[in-house]
Amino acid sequence: MKKNKILIIFFLSTLAFAQNNTGVFAIDTLPIYDWDIKTERNSLPLTLGLSLAIPGGGQFYTKHFTRGGFLFAIEGALIYEAFYNKPRQNEDFNKKINAFKDSVALYQNLLTQFADSTDSVHFQTGDTALWQSQTKSYNYEANKVDSKKRAARDLLHSELAWLAGLHIYGLFDAYGIWRNNQGHSVETHTAFSAIWRAAVFPGWGQLYNDEYGKAGLLYMGIFGSAVSFWSRQKMVEYHLERLHAAQAEENLSEIAQEKEDILFFRKKRNQYIWAISLFYIYSIADAAVDAMLHDFDSPAYFVLSPTDFFKGIKAEAGFQF
Repeated sequence: MKKNKILIIFFLSTLAFAQNNTGVFAIDTLPIYDWDIKTERNSLPLTLGLSLAIPGGGQFYTKHFTRGGFLFAIEGALIYEAFYNKPRQNEDFNKKINAFKDSVALYQNLLTQFADSTDSVHFQTGDTALWQSQTKSYNYEANKVDSKKRAARDLLHSELAWLAGLHIYGLFDAYGIWRNNQGHSVETHTAFSAIWRAAVFPGWGQLYNDEYGKAGLLYMGIFGSAVSFWSRQKMVEYHLERLHAAQAEENLSEIAQEKEDILFFRKKRNQYIWAISLFYIYSIADAAVDAMLHDFDSPAYFVLSPTDFFKGIKAEAGFQF
């Protein structure tokens, strides 16, 4: 008898927690998907057009001011660095290189002028040896500045790549906001379908799961890493050429410096190989998890349906309802 009373109490209490109607006003009035702010601004052309034209424009338009502000600030800093600061640095490098080259040209002209003058005062007093030493010294300094200039250009390539990637992310995120504002799909997603898509093309699994912001982040990471890898490889090749030239001249100090630079840029290049690999693996794992938990954050899935609940109770207790 006591067992029957307990079952009846359970039955009555679970009636209030039927799926999609908990009976609790505070829960029933919650939005099922609340991570995106619902707005009346549903124009897709404006959402995407403003995202293209202005960093974070689509987010500002849809009233996601925090996300829009983040994009505007980061992209603004990269635009300043890439299009103002780097050209200014490049101009300074060129001035220094030209000054060293002018000095090299001066001493080379002197060497050419007195090359055949064996009885020249300059030759007799040892000025020729000094000119050769100065020519070599200014060449070395010009090469050092040129290396710094190329390193700055290498960094510029990465900055432009990450700037483009961040803008791509902004577009995907803005589109995701617009899609979520139209109402979420309740279609069942399978982990297998997400995995094979992500394995074939990184980010496809995220698009399958309607995770457009995550897809944008993946494309930003992969694109930025790929361009940075290519740029670091160019720096390795440049310093290899410089190493061969230094070995031909038997310049021991320059040989040591070039070997150090080659090691540095090889390490940086290899880091981006690992980054691309990890982005690929992450895209597969994340797509699988999101597919399995596609509707996990819906409050409707946290309440009990009395019909399904009491099928199990009846089978276990042997009661007939």
